[in-house]
Amino acid sequence: MRAEERRRLIIELLEREGEVAVDALAQRFGVSQVTIRKDLHELEERGILHRTHGGAIPVHKSLFNPSFYEKLNFKRQEKQAIAWAALELIQEGDSIILDAGSTTLALARLLRHRFRRLYVITNSMPVALELSKSGFDVLLTGGQMRHHSLALIGPAAVDMLRHYHVDKAFLGATGVDDQGYSTPNPIEAQTKRALLQAASVAYVLADSSKLGQPTLARFAALEEVALLITDAAAPADFLSRLDARGLRYLLAPNVDAVEGKRASAGIAAQDDG
Repeated sequence: MRAEERRRLIIELLEREGEVAVDALAQRFGVSQVTIRKDLHELEERGILHRTHGGAIPVHKSLFNPSFYEKLNFKRQEKQAIAWAALELIQEGDSIILDAGSTTLALARLLRHRFRRLYVITNSMPVALELSKSGFDVLLTGGQMRHHSLALIGPAAVDMLRHYHVDKAFLGATGVDDQGYSTPNPIEAQTKRALLQAASVAYVLADSSKLGQPTLARFAALEEVALLITDAAAPADFLSRLDARGLRYLLAPNVDAVEGKRASAGIAAQDDG
C-alpha cells in the first residue's frame, strides 16, 4: 500500500472512531510503528490531527470528537480555572444540572470540597461517579451511553428531563460561534437542549479552543445562555462580537490564581480536575 493511501485510511479511521493508536495502526496496515509515526507526523504537519502519547486525535472539531479520556488532559489548567469561576455561581442548597464533559467534571470535583447540600442532575457517568463521594442527592438521567463523551443521551434522557426543573445548568460545548453553541452529535445536541430547558438559568463552560469553532449540531443560541465562562486566551475578536451584542462572558483567572485557591481550600492536585 502506498503511503498516501494508508494516510487516507488513517483519516477515515479518525473520522469514524475519534482517535487512533500507533500500535493498532501498525498491526492493521502491516507496517512498522516507525512508519506509522511518520504518517502521523505528516498528517499533523497538514493540520489534520494532533499527535498524542501512543497515537493521535483529530484537529477539526466539526468532523471529529476526541475521546473523553484524551480531552481530560487537553487544556487541563484552563478547564480547572473555568471550573473555579463557575463554582462561585453556586450556593448551598441549589439544585443544579451538570452536563457531560471534561470541564463540568472539573467543576464536579470542586463541589464536594465547598458544599454540604446540593441536588445534582447529570447525564454524565464520570460526574455521577465523582459525586458518589459526596453527600449530595444525585440523579443520573437515563439514555444511551455515547462512548466518546460517556454521556447518556437520546429520547430516554430527554423524556426524563421534562419532569424536572432546577435552579442552574452548567453545560459544555464543543463549538461556540456567532450562531450559538454546538456539538458534533445531533442526538447529544437534543439532550443538551433538554438540559438547558430544565433550568431557570444556564451557563456554558468552554475553553478558548472552542471559540469561533462551529460544530455540526447547534443546541442553543448565544442569547439563550446567561453567561459564557472561558479562559483568558479567548480570541479578542470573538469577545468583541459578544460585546457588540450585549452578551455576557467571564474570563476565568490565570493558573497562578487557581493554584492559590486550591491551596487555600486544601484541595490536592489530583482532586482538582
